[in-house]
Amino acid sequence: MSLEPSFESVACDFCGSTEALPLFEGPDRLLGLPGRFRVVRCARCGLLRQDPRPTRETIDFYYPPEYEPYSIAIDEEPSRLRRWDRRYGMRKRQRAIERHCSGGRLLDVGCATGNFLYEMARSGHWQVEGVEPNAEAARYGQEHLGLTIHIGELTRVDLPSGTYDVITMWNVFEHLHEPMTNLRAVARLLKPGGWFVFSIPNLESWEQRLLGKYWMGWELPRHLYYPSAALMVAMLREVGMEIRDWQCLVGAYPSFLLSLRFWLEGVGGRTPLTRALLALSASLPARLITAPLFGLITRLNRASLITGFAQLRA
Repeated sequence: MSLEPSFESVACDFCGSTEALPLFEGPDRLLGLPGRFRVVRCARCGLLRQDPRPTRETIDFYYPPEYEPYSIAIDEEPSRLRRWDRRYGMRKRQRAIERHCSGGRLLDVGCATGNFLYEMARSGHWQVEGVEPNAEAARYGQEHLGLTIHIGELTRVDLPSGTYDVITMWNVFEHLHEPMTNLRAVARLLKPGGWFVFSIPNLESWEQRLLGKYWMGWELPRHLYYPSAALMVAMLREVGMEIRDWQCLVGAYPSFLLSLRFWLEGVGGRTPLTRALLALSASLPARLITAPLFGLITRLNRASLITGFAQLRA
Protein backbone atom coordinates (compact mmCIF):
# COMPACT_ATOMS: atom_id res chain seq x y z
CA MET A 1 0.00 0.00 0.00
CA SER A 2 1.26 3.51 -0.86
CA LEU A 3 2.23 5.80 1.99
CA GLU A 4 -0.03 8.76 2.77
CA PRO A 5 1.44 11.67 0.78
CA SER A 6 3.75 14.21 2.35
CA PHE A 7 4.82 17.45 0.68
CA GLU A 8 7.96 19.53 0.25
CA SER A 9 8.94 22.93 -1.13
CA VAL A 10 12.12 22.96 -3.23
CA ALA A 11 14.17 25.38 -5.28
CA CYS A 12 13.84 25.58 -9.06
CA ASP A 13 15.70 22.59 -10.49
CA PHE A 14 17.10 24.60 -13.40
CA CYS A 15 18.39 27.87 -11.90
CA GLY A 16 18.29 27.10 -8.15
CA SER A 17 16.12 30.07 -7.18
CA THR A 18 13.67 29.67 -4.29
CA GLU A 19 11.68 32.75 -5.27
CA ALA A 20 8.46 31.95 -7.11
CA LEU A 21 5.21 33.61 -8.11
CA PRO A 22 1.96 31.64 -7.52
CA LEU A 23 -0.15 31.08 -10.63
CA PHE A 24 -3.14 28.97 -9.56
CA GLU A 25 -4.30 26.08 -7.38
CA GLY A 26 -6.37 23.07 -8.35
CA PRO A 27 -7.43 19.52 -7.46
CA ASP A 28 -6.55 16.18 -9.03
CA ARG A 29 -8.98 16.52 -11.94
CA LEU A 30 -8.00 13.27 -13.63
CA LEU A 31 -8.32 10.71 -10.82
CA GLY A 32 -10.09 12.72 -8.11
CA LEU A 33 -7.57 11.85 -5.40
CA PRO A 34 -7.57 14.15 -2.34
CA GLY A 35 -5.72 17.43 -2.03
CA ARG A 36 -5.26 20.84 -3.61
CA PHE A 37 -2.06 21.66 -5.45
CA ARG A 38 -0.34 24.83 -6.61
CA VAL A 39 1.57 25.80 -9.75
CA VAL A 40 4.20 28.55 -9.45
CA ARG A 41 6.54 30.36 -11.82
CA CYS A 42 10.24 30.68 -10.96
CA ALA A 43 10.95 34.38 -10.42
CA ARG A 44 14.42 34.08 -11.97
CA CYS A 45 14.20 31.77 -15.04
CA GLY A 46 10.43 31.45 -15.51
CA LEU A 47 10.24 27.64 -15.25
CA LEU A 48 6.81 26.52 -14.01
CA ARG A 49 6.65 23.89 -11.28
CA GLN A 50 4.35 22.42 -8.65
CA ASP A 51 5.16 23.80 -5.20
CA PRO A 52 4.79 22.37 -2.66
CA ARG A 53 4.88 18.93 -4.26
CA PRO A 54 4.53 15.29 -3.15
CA THR A 55 7.83 13.84 -1.99
CA ARG A 56 9.61 11.14 -3.98
CA GLU A 57 8.95 8.68 -1.14
CA THR A 58 5.16 9.19 -1.07
CA ILE A 59 4.13 10.26 -4.59
CA ASP A 60 3.14 6.65 -5.41
CA PHE A 61 -0.11 7.46 -3.59
CA TYR A 62 -1.11 9.39 -6.72
CA TYR A 63 -0.25 6.54 -9.12
CA PRO A 64 -2.91 3.89 -8.40
CA PRO A 65 -3.11 0.67 -10.47
CA GLU A 66 -5.87 2.14 -12.67
CA TYR A 67 -3.54 4.93 -13.88
CA GLU A 68 -3.79 4.64 -17.67
CA PRO A 69 -0.10 4.26 -18.70
CA TYR A 70 0.01 0.94 -16.83
CA SER A 71 -1.89 -0.71 -19.66
CA ILE A 72 -2.06 -4.34 -20.73
CA ALA A 73 -0.24 -5.68 -23.80
CA ILE A 74 -1.72 -4.51 -27.09
CA ASP A 75 -2.39 -8.09 -28.23
CA GLU A 76 -4.41 -8.70 -25.06
CA GLU A 77 -6.83 -5.86 -25.81
CA PRO A 78 -10.32 -7.37 -26.31
CA SER A 79 -11.31 -4.68 -28.84
CA ARG A 80 -9.88 -5.01 -32.36
CA LEU A 81 -10.36 -1.27 -32.94
CA ARG A 82 -8.52 -0.48 -29.71
CA ARG A 83 -5.66 -2.81 -30.71
CA TRP A 84 -5.38 -1.06 -34.07
CA ASP A 85 -5.49 2.40 -32.49
CA ARG A 86 -2.79 1.65 -29.92
CA ARG A 87 -0.50 -0.02 -32.47
CA TYR A 88 -0.97 2.89 -34.87
CA GLY A 89 0.25 5.27 -32.15
CA MET A 90 3.36 3.16 -31.56
CA ARG A 91 4.15 2.99 -35.28
CA LYS A 92 3.77 6.76 -35.52
CA ARG A 93 6.42 7.15 -32.81
CA GLN A 94 8.67 4.66 -34.61
CA ARG A 95 8.44 6.47 -37.94
CA ALA A 96 9.20 9.81 -36.27
CA ILE A 97 12.31 8.39 -34.60
CA GLU A 98 13.54 6.63 -37.73
CA ARG A 99 13.51 9.87 -39.67
CA HIS A 100 16.49 10.78 -37.47
CA CYS A 101 18.01 7.37 -36.63
CA SER A 102 17.25 4.19 -38.58
CA GLY A 103 18.06 1.65 -35.87
CA GLY A 104 20.38 0.59 -33.05
CA ARG A 105 20.14 0.44 -29.28
CA LEU A 106 17.15 2.15 -27.70
CA LEU A 107 16.36 2.84 -24.05
CA ASP A 108 12.83 3.88 -23.06
CA VAL A 109 12.74 5.71 -19.71
CA GLY A 110 9.47 5.35 -17.83
CA CYS A 111 8.49 2.49 -20.12
CA ALA A 112 5.54 1.34 -17.90
CA THR A 113 4.46 -2.12 -19.11
CA GLY A 114 6.70 -1.95 -22.18
CA ASN A 115 4.27 -1.76 -25.10
CA PHE A 116 6.37 0.78 -27.03
CA LEU A 117 9.52 -1.30 -26.51
CA TYR A 118 7.77 -4.44 -27.69
CA GLU A 119 6.61 -2.81 -30.94
CA MET A 120 10.08 -1.37 -31.58
CA ALA A 121 11.69 -4.78 -31.04
CA ARG A 122 9.16 -6.40 -33.41
CA SER A 123 10.28 -4.08 -36.21
CA GLY A 124 13.69 -5.79 -36.27
CA HIS A 125 15.58 -2.47 -36.32
CA TRP A 126 16.15 -2.04 -32.60
CA GLN A 127 17.73 -3.67 -29.55
CA VAL A 128 15.60 -2.41 -26.71
CA GLU A 129 15.72 -1.92 -22.95
CA GLY A 130 13.51 -0.03 -20.53
CA VAL A 131 13.69 1.72 -17.18
CA GLU A 132 10.57 1.82 -14.98
CA PRO A 133 10.24 2.81 -11.30
CA ASN A 134 6.92 0.99 -10.83
CA ALA A 135 7.94 -2.58 -10.04
CA GLU A 136 4.55 -4.10 -10.87
CA ALA A 137 4.40 -2.47 -14.31
CA ALA A 138 8.02 -3.46 -15.01
CA ARG A 139 7.41 -7.09 -14.07
CA TYR A 140 4.42 -7.19 -16.40
CA GLY A 141 6.68 -6.20 -19.31
CA GLN A 142 9.34 -8.68 -18.24
CA GLU A 143 6.95 -11.61 -17.86
CA HIS A 144 4.31 -10.97 -20.56
CA LEU A 145 6.48 -9.41 -23.26
CA GLY A 146 9.92 -10.85 -22.49
CA LEU A 147 11.54 -7.41 -22.23
CA THR A 148 14.66 -6.25 -20.42
CA ILE A 149 13.33 -3.63 -18.00
CA HIS A 150 15.47 -2.18 -15.21
CA ILE A 151 13.38 -1.45 -12.12
CA GLY A 152 14.10 1.95 -10.58
CA GLU A 153 14.71 5.55 -11.56
CA LEU A 154 17.09 6.41 -14.39
CA THR A 155 19.50 8.15 -12.04
CA ARG A 156 19.66 5.10 -9.75
CA VAL A 157 20.06 2.16 -12.13
CA ASP A 158 23.48 0.97 -13.28
CA LEU A 159 23.74 1.42 -17.05
CA PRO A 160 26.90 1.77 -19.18
CA SER A 161 27.89 5.20 -20.50
CA GLY A 162 27.89 5.99 -24.22
CA THR A 163 25.74 2.96 -25.08
CA TYR A 164 22.47 4.05 -26.67
CA ASP A 165 21.65 5.46 -30.10
CA VAL A 166 18.25 6.69 -28.90
CA ILE A 167 16.76 7.37 -25.46
CA THR A 168 13.05 8.09 -25.25
CA MET A 169 10.81 9.63 -22.58
CA TRP A 170 7.15 9.57 -23.55
CA ASN A 171 5.16 11.84 -21.20
CA VAL A 172 7.72 11.25 -18.44
CA PHE A 173 9.88 14.38 -18.13
CA GLU A 174 7.16 16.43 -16.41
CA HIS A 175 6.84 13.73 -13.72
CA LEU A 176 10.50 13.90 -12.61
CA HIS A 177 11.54 15.28 -9.24
CA GLU A 178 15.03 16.13 -10.61
CA PRO A 179 14.74 16.87 -14.34
CA MET A 180 18.27 18.29 -14.73
CA THR A 181 19.88 15.27 -13.04
CA ASN A 182 17.93 13.06 -15.42
CA LEU A 183 19.02 15.08 -18.45
CA ARG A 184 22.65 14.68 -17.38
CA ALA A 185 22.08 10.93 -17.10
CA VAL A 186 20.60 10.86 -20.61
CA ALA A 187 23.61 12.74 -21.98
CA ARG A 188 25.98 10.30 -20.25
CA LEU A 189 24.22 7.23 -21.62
CA LEU A 190 23.88 8.39 -25.25
CA LYS A 191 26.52 7.72 -27.87
CA PRO A 192 28.05 10.88 -29.39
CA GLY A 193 25.51 12.11 -31.91
CA GLY A 194 22.77 10.02 -30.26
CA TRP A 195 19.17 11.15 -30.01
CA PHE A 196 16.96 12.04 -27.06
CA VAL A 197 13.27 11.92 -28.01
CA PHE A 198 10.76 13.17 -25.44
CA SER A 199 7.18 14.37 -25.23
CA ILE A 200 5.98 17.04 -22.80
CA PRO A 201 2.84 19.12 -22.24
CA ASN A 202 2.88 21.98 -24.73
CA LEU A 203 2.60 25.31 -22.91
CA GLU A 204 2.17 26.99 -26.30
CA SER A 205 -0.91 24.89 -27.08
CA TRP A 206 -4.19 26.57 -27.93
CA GLU A 207 -5.95 24.58 -25.18
CA GLN A 208 -3.68 25.93 -22.46
CA ARG A 209 -4.33 29.47 -23.62
CA LEU A 210 -8.08 28.90 -23.95
CA LEU A 211 -8.88 26.84 -20.84
CA GLY A 212 -6.20 27.97 -18.38
CA LYS A 213 -6.25 26.02 -15.13
CA TYR A 214 -8.59 23.39 -16.64
CA TRP A 215 -6.01 22.35 -19.26
CA MET A 216 -5.27 18.61 -19.21
CA GLY A 217 -1.52 19.25 -19.41
CA TRP A 218 -1.29 20.39 -15.79
CA GLU A 219 -2.32 16.96 -14.43
CA LEU A 220 -1.81 17.90 -10.80
CA PRO A 221 -0.33 16.44 -8.66
CA ARG A 222 1.60 13.99 -10.91
CA HIS A 223 3.19 16.66 -13.10
CA LEU A 224 5.95 18.47 -11.24
CA TYR A 225 7.63 20.66 -13.91
CA TYR A 226 6.30 22.44 -17.00
CA PRO A 227 9.10 23.71 -19.27
CA SER A 228 8.29 25.94 -22.22
CA ALA A 229 9.93 25.09 -25.53
CA ALA A 230 12.48 27.89 -25.02
CA LEU A 231 13.37 26.72 -21.51
CA MET A 232 13.62 23.12 -22.70
CA VAL A 233 16.15 24.24 -25.31
CA ALA A 234 18.17 25.97 -22.57
CA MET A 235 18.02 22.97 -20.24
CA LEU A 236 19.20 20.63 -22.99
CA ARG A 237 22.06 22.92 -23.99
CA GLU A 238 23.20 22.90 -20.38
CA VAL A 239 23.96 19.16 -20.72
CA GLY A 240 25.33 19.21 -24.28
CA MET A 241 22.24 18.52 -26.39
CA GLU A 242 20.66 20.56 -29.17
CA ILE A 243 17.02 20.53 -30.26
CA ARG A 244 16.70 19.58 -33.94
CA ASP A 245 12.93 19.39 -34.31
CA TRP A 246 9.56 19.74 -32.60
CA GLN A 247 6.49 17.80 -33.71
CA CYS A 248 2.99 17.09 -32.38
CA LEU A 249 2.65 13.32 -32.86
CA VAL A 250 -0.66 13.07 -30.99
CA GLY A 251 -3.67 14.79 -32.53
CA ALA A 252 -5.30 17.74 -30.79
CA TYR A 253 -8.78 16.22 -30.50
CA PRO A 254 -8.32 13.58 -27.72
CA SER A 255 -6.62 16.06 -25.40
CA PHE A 256 -9.30 18.65 -26.12
CA LEU A 257 -12.00 16.22 -24.97
CA LEU A 258 -10.16 15.72 -21.67
CA SER A 259 -9.63 19.45 -21.15
CA LEU A 260 -13.29 20.05 -22.03
CA ARG A 261 -14.33 17.49 -19.42
CA PHE A 262 -12.24 19.23 -16.76
CA TRP A 263 -13.73 22.62 -17.69
CA LEU A 264 -17.34 21.41 -17.75
CA GLU A 265 -16.98 19.54 -14.45
CA GLY A 266 -15.10 22.44 -12.87
CA VAL A 267 -17.72 25.00 -13.86
CA GLY A 268 -20.93 22.98 -13.75
CA GLY A 269 -20.12 19.83 -11.77
CA ARG A 270 -20.78 16.23 -12.81
CA THR A 271 -24.36 16.50 -13.98
CA PRO A 272 -26.50 14.82 -16.67
CA LEU A 273 -26.04 17.96 -18.80
CA THR A 274 -22.25 17.74 -18.47
CA ARG A 275 -22.28 14.09 -19.48
CA ALA A 276 -24.54 14.82 -22.44
CA LEU A 277 -22.28 17.62 -23.70
CA LEU A 278 -19.21 15.40 -23.41
CA ALA A 279 -20.95 12.57 -25.26
CA LEU A 280 -21.97 14.98 -28.01
CA SER A 281 -18.41 16.33 -28.29
CA ALA A 282 -17.00 12.81 -28.60
CA SER A 283 -19.53 11.70 -31.23
CA LEU A 284 -18.51 10.81 -34.77
CA PRO A 285 -20.39 13.76 -36.37
CA ALA A 286 -18.62 16.21 -34.03
CA ARG A 287 -15.25 14.66 -34.85
CA LEU A 288 -15.88 14.85 -38.60
CA ILE A 289 -17.07 18.46 -38.47
CA THR A 290 -14.09 19.63 -36.42
CA ALA A 291 -11.45 17.44 -38.09
CA PRO A 292 -10.03 20.23 -40.34
CA LEU A 293 -9.63 22.58 -37.38
CA PHE A 294 -7.95 20.03 -35.10
CA GLY A 295 -5.79 18.79 -37.97
CA LEU A 296 -4.53 22.33 -38.54
CA ILE A 297 -3.85 22.80 -34.82
CA THR A 298 -1.77 19.61 -34.80
CA ARG A 299 0.20 20.55 -37.94
CA LEU A 300 0.97 23.98 -36.45
CA ASN A 301 2.40 22.27 -33.32
CA ARG A 302 -0.29 23.76 -31.11
CA ALA A 303 -1.72 20.49 -29.77
CA SER A 304 -1.43 19.79 -26.05
CA LEU A 305 1.42 17.26 -26.32
CA ILE A 306 4.59 18.02 -28.25
CA THR A 307 7.60 15.83 -28.99
CA GLY A 308 11.16 17.13 -29.09
CA PHE A 309 14.07 15.57 -30.97
CA ALA A 310 17.41 16.52 -29.41
CA GLN A 311 20.88 15.36 -30.44
CA LEU A 312 23.92 14.98 -28.23
CA ARG A 313 26.80 17.06 -29.53
CA ALA A 314 29.66 14.90 -30.78
